[in-house]
Amino acid sequence: MKSKMHIAGKMITGMLACIVFFASAVIADSADFKETVMPFPPPIEGWTSYAASIKFSNDKQHMAYVVAKDKKMAVVYDGKIGPVYDAIAKDTPVFSPDSKRMVYTAFKSGKWRVVVDGRELTPSEGISTPGFSPDSSRILYVGKNGANQCLVIDGREQGCFDGFGKDLMGFSKDSKRWVAVVVKEKQQIVVVDGQAGAAYEKVTPPLFSHDSRHIAYTAKRGEKWVMVTDGREGPAHDGTGIFIFTPDSKHLLYAFKKGDKWRMMTDGKEGPAYDGLGIPVFSPDGKRLSQAALRGEKWLMIIDGREEALWDELFVMNYSPDSRRVAYNARKGKQRFVVVDGQASKAYDVASRAVFSPDSRRVAFAAQRGDKWFVVLDGKEEKAYKAVSEPLFSPDGKHMAYLAQKEGIWLMVADGKEGPAYANVANPAWSPDSRHLAYWGEQSGLWHVCVDGQPGKNAFNWFPQNASIEFAAPNRLRVLAMKQGSAGGAEFSRYEIEIPR
Repeated sequence: MKSKMHIAGKMITGMLACIVFFASAVIADSADFKETVMPFPPPIEGWTSYAASIKFSNDKQHMAYVVAKDKKMAVVYDGKIGPVYDAIAKDTPVFSPDSKRMVYTAFKSGKWRVVVDGRELTPSEGISTPGFSPDSSRILYVGKNGANQCLVIDGREQGCFDGFGKDLMGFSKDSKRWVAVVVKEKQQIVVVDGQAGAAYEKVTPPLFSHDSRHIAYTAKRGEKWVMVTDGREGPAHDGTGIFIFTPDSKHLLYAFKKGDKWRMMTDGKEGPAYDGLGIPVFSPDGKRLSQAALRGEKWLMIIDGREEALWDELFVMNYSPDSRRVAYNARKGKQRFVVVDGQASKAYDVASRAVFSPDSRRVAFAAQRGDKWFVVLDGKEEKAYKAVSEPLFSPDGKHMAYLAQKEGIWLMVADGKEGPAYANVANPAWSPDSRHLAYWGEQSGLWHVCVDGQPGKNAFNWFPQNASIEFAAPNRLRVLAMKQGSAGGAEFSRYEIEIPR
């Protein structure tokens, strides 16, 4: 399926040798709404900016990037240049989840150091990319000193080891606990809150429960695998698979292999045997459970312990927001189906995942038959196009929109009505009150934000990857946007549109 939901700025590569910005805000009023372009601070004169280093905070209010001059480097944060170093690590700077903090790794006098909120932490011979906790209050990274690698949390060393499992460390959801998989004498050990567990030949990424009180992982010793929960080993198995805590954190489910069959273990009780098992999926309310299973060469969906029909292959499944409805994709031969509440759709060549409306009453998906694409809404096929995107429901569930292509043009289709034609359209978003639909539209290389089919007066050459349109209020939206500057660089701005009530 050809979708324009996420279009990256192809013009970025090779063009951003330097960065230039607007000098002042620009406000343009149309008959229907007010537009405001708020530039990020201008570049630092005499310094060369690295486009690949540009980072924006989640709230789009802050910008940081790396600059260089005379074989020295520094980080610019909201237009202010920081201390000068010999080098800045490639994957930094990094913003915290709450957008209020910023960290980067810098090299000076033969040592690397973490610089967080403008403050340098203890130098080290090498440092991994720092990571923030979910609540943004804590920082974790690994520092190298000689043959040892040491875990550092909140600026304090927590222990040194032979090595660390790649990407196998982090915080619990409440940010109060931490875990790391370390290597010692060629064995892997899980360290939780500073307490080391038993040594194993191999361990899988640890998982905290939703309430952060429990932690689990599977581990290999010899030819057997065990489930380890809060430091206690369970029975030995021929193999272990996916494991997951229930939403209330009271139970742990995991797949294990006995002989050539797979079963699920729940509170010490073994489930039925299958030739393979998929990932268990809980409903939003946590009361229902679905899982794909393989029997012989056929797949079936198990919903609330009940087996459904056999298929050659099963794909993504999802619940409705109210947890009452279930949908999944299936294949039989070369034909694809969408199964909703146990009822299979018509056969298609390709079908996207099913999308439920927020009120759970409606369901839609994109499908292809032959050379035509169309959206299927509540079992009814809409108008056919050359290509369509996955449908997007409004928050109140009363409206549905999607992108469509025909005769070399793209357009937005909302409630069956076609909007203006563009060379490209992208990133649609509904307002919280469901009254407005906004999206990007491109014509002759210039992009506009369109609101209810009307393009804004401000035009941009391109926009950052994943620059989704966000409604800050029912009548006000904002997005990051870029223009090509007079010096050949990029002008970054926060662009807002206010819609009269």
